[in-house]
Amino acid sequence: KLWAQRVSVLGSSALRSLSAMSLLKAAMGRTRLAATARLRVMGSRNSAFMPSTPEEWEAAGYEVSKKNSAPKIPSPWNKWFPYEPVPFSPKLGPYTEKVEKDRVYYWCSCGESVSQPYCDNVGCKDTKFKPMVYIPRENETVHFCGSKHSPSKPLFNYTCYLVWADVNTIPAAAVGFGGCFVFGLVLTWFMHP
Repeated sequence: KLWAQRVSVLGSSALRSLSAMSLLKAAMGRTRLAATARLRVMGSRNSAFMPSTPEEWEAAGYEVSKKNSAPKIPSPWNKWFPYEPVPFSPKLGPYTEKVEKDRVYYWCSCGESVSQPYCDNVGCKDTKFKPMVYIPRENETVHFCGSKHSPSKPLFNYTCYLVWADVNTIPAAAVGFGGCFVFGLVLTWFMHP
């Protein structure tokens, strides 16, 4: 009889500890679910790190154009030479446009025109920037610089992505690490005997 009482006591305490452990696991599972849901919500915006509205750009410390709400983002060049004028950057990437041979296009170099990438003769008024003339040699698709920092103005040469990386250091570091990691894996796979 004593043995049966001990088994029933042990059974009830084991049952209690089992139910406590299952409650603990359930609570931990809910915590993990809540954390992953928060991450999904953060990733659903355009970028968790980069501002997307004029108010967010201003809150991040950037000047915003009153004409087209483009932020004024200094390039690394402008950080070294702060006395040069800084254009507004309506897009941190290229504008892909179809152009016609021998037609004259005026590329907006200030970044304040509403009709990007072309100048509307309103944005560049009262600034140090002037519209740049572009005359294509043939009918083609051209990539115009959206950040207005390209040394090969008006054509795109990936400087926009350098400006993006300067604004978004954490995602740029993650992209750099991921690229180097994948390159290392592929190179190891090729070189392994």
